[in-house]
Amino acid sequence: MKKALIVLAVLLLLGGAGAGYYFFFMEEEVPTTQDAEVTSAATPTIGDKVRPIMDLESRVSEVTEYYVIERRIDVYNKPAHQALVVDSLYKGEKVAVLEKANGWFRLSDYILYEEGGEETAEWVDSKGLSDSEPVIQEQERIEILDGYLQKSDDLKRHLDIFRNKTQQLLDDQTCVPSDFEELGGWVRSITYKQRNVYFIYCGGLEQENKIYLDVDTGKVFLR
Repeated sequence: MKKALIVLAVLLLLGGAGAGYYFFFMEEEVPTTQDAEVTSAATPTIGDKVRPIMDLESRVSEVTEYYVIERRIDVYNKPAHQALVVDSLYKGEKVAVLEKANGWFRLSDYILYEEGGEETAEWVDSKGLSDSEPVIQEQERIEILDGYLQKSDDLKRHLDIFRNKTQQLLDDQTCVPSDFEELGGWVRSITYKQRNVYFIYCGGLEQENKIYLDVDTGKVFLR
């Protein structure tokens, strides 16, 4: 009888321990009704489209830099071929476009020359520009240079050095093509009568803009 009571007591203790383990440990693993609802809402069903956290489609940036692809294009003060021509651009030059409108590109800010007057800006026909830099072959490059130099003094005698130094001044951006077109090329200097010196104006018609070339030494200098 005494042994039976001891066995019963042991069984009761084991049963209580098991019940305690279940309530303290297993209960944490059983989701409540609220947890189940949250989990169900967060997990997409088969028919739902899973949306990424970030939109992976990046917006393509609008191109603002273009290159001149024709030998020469005119720059107008209004977006019309009947407008006033205010400048010229040449093949290979890069420009920044500020506005696009009906096949025309605006290259400068609006300018108001007088109070109450009409605002103007620099405009070019978009057909003369491309977002890809043009490839200028050697023969075409020489033809373009010769177009700048066609009225140079003593052109036949000094054609090679005129070409070479003109290209150098254009490459280092000391001069632009319109500087050569304005005078038609290199002009013989009367200041240096005893030397074979020629000059060109770059960036203005003042003495400080006058660039000299000694064709015998190949030296380019300022006075």
